[in-house]
Amino acid sequence: MSDNIPFELQIEIIKRVRPVKSLIRFRSVSKQWKSLIDSSEFITHHIVKHSHPPHLLVKNRYIGEYNYVSIVDDDSFPRHKFHPTPDLLTDDASFLDCSHGLVCLYGSSRDPINTKKLIVVWNPSIRKSVSVAVPNGLVAVGFGVCPKTNDPKIVQITSSSLSPVDWKAEVFTLSTRAWRSIPVNVSIPSEPDGFGNDQEVEFEKNQVVIDGIIYWLAYDFHTEQALIISFDLTSEELGKVAIPVDLAIEYELSIYKFKDSVALLRLRGNKVYDVWTMTKNSDGEFSFTKQFEIDFSILDGDPRSYYSILGFRANGQPIMEEGARLKVFEPYSQRISDLEIDGDDYLWFEMASYTESLLLINHSASVIH
Repeated sequence: MSDNIPFELQIEIIKRVRPVKSLIRFRSVSKQWKSLIDSSEFITHHIVKHSHPPHLLVKNRYIGEYNYVSIVDDDSFPRHKFHPTPDLLTDDASFLDCSHGLVCLYGSSRDPINTKKLIVVWNPSIRKSVSVAVPNGLVAVGFGVCPKTNDPKIVQITSSSLSPVDWKAEVFTLSTRAWRSIPVNVSIPSEPDGFGNDQEVEFEKNQVVIDGIIYWLAYDFHTEQALIISFDLTSEELGKVAIPVDLAIEYELSIYKFKDSVALLRLRGNKVYDVWTMTKNSDGEFSFTKQFEIDFSILDGDPRSYYSILGFRANGQPIMEEGARLKVFEPYSQRISDLEIDGDDYLWFEMASYTESLLLINHSASVIH
């Protein structure tokens, strides 16, 4: 760009650029441009002012190796695919969730002598990741980006082996690169199991982040019912959401993001899923509504087939695994389309949805202990 153009005007032009790939290239034009694009103000502006189509990030194991495929989730779906190659320090990392373009994975370090649990925060759009060591034996771990500050946060919940009622929570913020304790302002019960141990609330591994709040599905051994535990990324407060009894007593429950809502999926048999969504009214009260059911039993094919739902597209179509193949189900036409992504065997797929962002561009790739 000509030096005759005032830098203030250059800034306004660059702010209009949406593709992350283009902005990455622009950083090499000059020190001024790099400083601008790397600034927190520009990163926030890019998140707020530009909308990007979501990407479905699929992890699969094929012929003994883990692969990642990113599929653009727009009208072109599933034609536009690319293969990001994360530089991970763990081989067994599983998706935790995505927030503001960052994919969070949770696994163990490769060190066979001093194995540690690692949280890997990865931006596939800019090919950069930061790893954070976390303690073994966590009750729960969560990830999300604070919508007020755009600061990535990790929350870990632990309990004392001597006093399981004494739950503790800590928050890690990437800006400070440090952990700090926060108060646990909700009562999370425990129940003796009759063998001298305490059966605590058990958190599912999966979480969802919606509107700046992390939601986990958990099981309360005291009431023998499921419940939802929440964490507000801005206020850093924990909360609880009661699930209707007819749903809460079900064992085959899972939590997903469906469009812009928390969704609970209840599996009936091995072919039918009920989809319930959670809403919050003006008084702060939560309710659950059954939206529809997904009945795979009406489909033609091998009656022994088992269908596992991995998540949903932006338009609400479920992505599923069947016969070590990844497929998309179209509820209205009752059609299944093959996405031509193979796995070694059943249950070798994971999926998360993210959108492009510049977060992490001003951080060095590192491991934080």
